[in-house]
Amino acid sequence: MTSTLYLAYDGSINADWVARYAINMAANSQDPRIILIHILDHTYSPDKIARKIEAVEGECAMRGVGTTSRILPLRKNVFQSLLQAIPAGEDSLCVCGARVSSRDKGFLAGTISEKLLRRKQFKVMAIRVVKPGILGAPKDLLFPLSGHPRGFQAAMSFFLLLAPEVERLHLLRIMKVSSLWFQYMPVATARGLQTKGFTYMNEVLKELRQQLGESDIHLDTKVILSDDWVKEILIHASKTHAQMILMGASDRNLPSRYFYGNKIEQILRRSPCDVGIYRKI
Repeated sequence: MTSTLYLAYDGSINADWVARYAINMAANSQDPRIILIHILDHTYSPDKIARKIEAVEGECAMRGVGTTSRILPLRKNVFQSLLQAIPAGEDSLCVCGARVSSRDKGFLAGTISEKLLRRKQFKVMAIRVVKPGILGAPKDLLFPLSGHPRGFQAAMSFFLLLAPEVERLHLLRIMKVSSLWFQYMPVATARGLQTKGFTYMNEVLKELRQQLGESDIHLDTKVILSDDWVKEILIHASKTHAQMILMGASDRNLPSRYFYGNKIEQILRRSPCDVGIYRKI
């Protein structure tokens, strides 16, 4: 299914970095175009916004990506304005940013991006840019597998928009165990969990190879037992020199106002590389 890509653009430097992801994703799609949406909340002057949007349009033109820019009035708030501007359904994909807005807030908790992910009105990908130098085209991608029955299916449409630039995809399956059980687990039990993890991993590999065909992407797999899911992801991201961590969001793992203990929020805060949080409807 071809999706129309919408870029929620607020005019910040972070939005410029996120825009490069949107441009690359659009260039890799069957419909290479972006609808840029800016809601006039008066954070920046109209003249500055016009200049910045013109620069984004110039980058799009160099990549052969068509652009439609819509500068819209604020209706109630930015979140509600975006909901009215972007058509509901699987045909719409909104790319937005994830960033810290103050010392007392998280990268996602309480933000417009979190609200868009929770709403499930259209597909959303919120991106935290740590390394703007990769220009929104990560070559090494880390995907932590949650063990979802659908395997890689939910991530596939997002991954395929990044895939043409990806050289290595690192698949990580963490078999989570409690801290107390982790210390005293019998060897047979540990091997059983690893076998279960590899069985799941093999199904994901089969699914990916069917989609990728003769792609040159190197697929790297690892199954580990751990009592700390966040720590293992961050360690693996550093060891593999990943340029992006791609993660799915759900109502269970999205941050709330108690964001400091939330796993996604911890990864966004401590990640050595860019992070993409996606959600289908």
